[in-house]
Amino acid sequence: MNDQQVAPVHPDNVMKALAVRGLRGAQVSVADLAPIDHLDPRSFVGVAEATRMLGPMLGAVHDGELDFDDDSTRYLIERHEANMLWAIKLEARILEMRDLFAAAGGVRHLILKGSAIAHLDEDDPAMRSTSDVDVLVAGDDLDRAVGALSADGATRQFPQRRPGWDRTFAKSVTMTGTDAIEIDLHRMLCDGVFGVRLPLEELFAESTTFELGGEPVGALSRPHRFLHAAWHAVLGSRHPKLLNLRDLARYMDSPALAPDAIAPIARHWGGEAVLVTAIREVHDALPFESPAWADWAHQTTPTIPQREFDLVERHRNEGSSFGRAKIDMWRELPSLRLKSAYAWGAVVGRLRRSSDAPAGSE
Repeated sequence: MNDQQVAPVHPDNVMKALAVRGLRGAQVSVADLAPIDHLDPRSFVGVAEATRMLGPMLGAVHDGELDFDDDSTRYLIERHEANMLWAIKLEARILEMRDLFAAAGGVRHLILKGSAIAHLDEDDPAMRSTSDVDVLVAGDDLDRAVGALSADGATRQFPQRRPGWDRTFAKSVTMTGTDAIEIDLHRMLCDGVFGVRLPLEELFAESTTFELGGEPVGALSRPHRFLHAAWHAVLGSRHPKLLNLRDLARYMDSPALAPDAIAPIARHWGGEAVLVTAIREVHDALPFESPAWADWAHQTTPTIPQREFDLVERHRNEGSSFGRAKIDMWRELPSLRLKSAYAWGAVVGRLRRSSDAPAGSE
């Protein structure tokens, strides 16, 4: 009898298994995948670094789920240490930024993603790497935040469209420091219609803290971190990054973040269609199941007007370009004064910028 041939496992499938490693809803473990001996370990580590799965990969090697030789293990540890050193540098920059904001008269801000998730949602912060600093800044304080970083030598890629545009309409302003660290100053969690709908003051009112260098640092509450992960996965890109899907799956796997706790907030934010789409993305992309969230999405979808899903799709299709999704946002603005200011700023900004400048990035 001939031995049955087993198709080699693709590296992407191993990365997906690493992404759900340790979750109750994981449908496959790294140890279940075979054969993977055709994968070059160093190249394999490169894929993990590109997808930010070095932490889970190191855990899998440590627990014997992945069989690496000594040289490959040393290389994995070297790359993970390099990423963690960068994370420490980012955290030092967060503390420096706090001091700059305080010296400028105070800037209300909360750390988003990266360090906040690492310290508040991971069993070990070393499981979560990051590339830059994302911070939510109260709209009234955004000009002061930009000024404080500019005075410290940071620069912005694009000028403000017109006076007052940043604090009123911008999704974010990206500042690059002299140390090459990018700080994304977010006025909203997302662009477009669903950004306009967000009750931003509630994000600050219900915030929490984590500790860096013995200092308390503000962050979104855990339910709000869950929803931000969903908004970022769906509205941040047509093709969500594996790291973002991993964040979302980890929230979905938590009994404390069941649909009855989270869905009412999504409804309050005017984003049930966003959350349904995010739940589908996770279940479609990862070997992971959350029956409670799958049932909620199935039962809720018929109650959501099709127009809401159309808004989501237009936003994802157009991204930051100036198209119908921006008109959707304009219609959502609550006053004629704001609508006029947005329309005028958009026209002037497009005339001032080069044709390839992202329309919604700042």
